Amino acid sequence: MGTNEYGRYIPSTPARIILDTDIGPDCDDAGAVAVLHALEKRGEVRIAGMMHCTSGKWGAGCLDALNRFYGRGDIPVGTLRDKGFLDDDNLYAKYNKVIAETFPNRYRNEPAPDAVRLYRKLLAEGENFGAVVVAIGPLLNLQQLLQSAPDEISPLSGAELVARKVKHLVVMGGRFPEGEEWNFAMHPASARFVTDRWPTGITFTGFEIGLDILTGKRLYDDLPSGHPVRQCYARFAGEGQTRSSWDLTAVLFAARGGSSFWETVHGRIDVDGETGRSEWHADSAGPHAYLRAVTGPEEAAKTLDALMVE
Repeated sequence: MGTNEYGRYIPSTPARIILDTDIGPDCDDAGAVAVLHALEKRGEVRIAGMMHCTSGKWGAGCLDALNRFYGRGDIPVGTLRDKGFLDDDNLYAKYNKVIAETFPNRYRNEPAPDAVRLYRKLLAEGENFGAVVVAIGPLLNLQQLLQSAPDEISPLSGAELVARKVKHLVVMGGRFPEGEEWNFAMHPASARFVTDRWPTGITFTGFEIGLDILTGKRLYDDLPSGHPVRQCYARFAGEGQTRSSWDLTAVLFAARGGSSFWETVHGRIDVDGETGRSEWHADSAGPHAYLRAVTGPEEAAKTLDALMVE
């Protein structure tokens, strides 16, 4: 299975990754996509699919455009079909609209597939305990997947599919050992539902892990101004500016585990379904873990910057 009885994550090579992202509000989602493609070219992961987890109309097109830029236009992309969730262009389309309108992609004039149906298809087609889901946005897609019923894709419910087909869930969310964080706060009910009911182990890379890992400088030093990931960072953070690396840490952990940067603290998370505030409970046999830094942020930043421009 790739995990032991306590849910500890042991990465396999290559890990079969499904990325679930709210790409657009913050540029570190684009950085995570760049890192993921670099890891795939190194043979460390296989990208099985990507999901957009807000109602914004530019996310799926932005993901598809980035995948095509990296030579993987075949990657299936799904999107949340609910209306009205984080869909204000003035707040949540800092760069994804420009990328979707500028670079070739499948979703300029047609909607992307429903994320839950695509999840069910990718999981049903995959090997048992073969997928690693990496969630770097609010968890509404994952809640709806768990709640999905048997259909023509699979006779299993969503929860049964996850239990049979998913090896581990990596979540960029929460603050540890306690506190509030944006992804959970934007949809507390789904954060509570998923953390309570997800049937495999979950590792959280919290707000505090990515905060001081500042990346992006090499985008301006090494890449041309027309590079889409450089444009994402420049439009969100400002030309030449770096950004915290919350989402990049989740992708790197999914591929390599803690490596030399982090250790895992095991236990159980409780999430307030009204505010999204998380609280940690120590338990060596618990189903959850969070990352705790064992090196300074500069070492992780150096690795992530190199992958982003690779």
